[in-house]
Amino acid sequence: MKSERLVSLMLLLQARSPRSARDLARTLEVSMRTVYRDVDALSTTGVPVYAERGPNGGITLSDGYRQAIAQFSTDELHALFVAAADPLADLGIAAHERALHKIRGALPDLQRRAAEKAGQRILLDHNRWYRSEQPAHILASLRRAVWDDRAVLLTYRDRNGALTTREIDPLGLISKAGVWYVAARIPNGELRTFRAERIEHVEELRRQFSRPADFDLHGFWLNATSKPDHENCAYEATLRFEGDATESIMPYFPAEAIEQDASGKTYRVRFPSQDAAVGHVMMLGKRAQVVGPDDFRSAVVARARELLAILSG
Repeated sequence: MKSERLVSLMLLLQARSPRSARDLARTLEVSMRTVYRDVDALSTTGVPVYAERGPNGGITLSDGYRQAIAQFSTDELHALFVAAADPLADLGIAAHERALHKIRGALPDLQRRAAEKAGQRILLDHNRWYRSEQPAHILASLRRAVWDDRAVLLTYRDRNGALTTREIDPLGLISKAGVWYVAARIPNGELRTFRAERIEHVEELRRQFSRPADFDLHGFWLNATSKPDHENCAYEATLRFEGDATESIMPYFPAEAIEQDASGKTYRVRFPSQDAAVGHVMMLGKRAQVVGPDDFRSAVVARARELLAILSG
């Protein structure tokens, strides 16, 4: 697209100026005539770019315009170019890496080397272990609706497996440990979150809505996550873990440390249900000991007996 090519041309000139039209044409994979037309287009929009004749001439971007991108500090470059799993890819947005590539190409040599070094020294992976695949087609539809302030009709499966149809005003999308949620207003005016993995279908409606004037996505999410999630973490159990067994629990469920000594750690853990708690304790085997409550210990014993009877039969 012409707009992308104009940005690429300007970034190339920021990296080194002047540059010959032949060099720019080869880099951009266009004709020299197209380069000159693009230079005229940039100049028309107010970008101080011009052509100089002579053996040392070429296409030039004025020094004052070039200096801005050269002002990145080392820490700022590291913040931009540290390698990271890109959650925007879940939304169908593939432009993030291309944008960084363009900025990298516009940096002076010393800063470009610092950027490349950052990408090979630190990796940020925001996805939790064993994360299920996020529904890209659902998220792409929600992204369009959020951007256009357009209401949608959701077919949603709750944690008990029941399907419902809900009309919502989607206000924003949030990625938490690689799991996507949509913040939305429901018909009675309440603000709710819906987990994207549980959305079976999205239908974009014709109706557009007005966003609440005081709605702040970051503040909404902080407030929502600072409170105990009674729907998803309703059952509390006390467990004692050996070794690294906590790594199978801590990334997924709220937990509060109670006691620690040389032989293990004791935590109060909140699970979605007693059944979920029993399943995780069974999975950990002898690496997790049930401290309480008594009904939970009885449920684990009953499940173990059921399993033993099945395997013995």
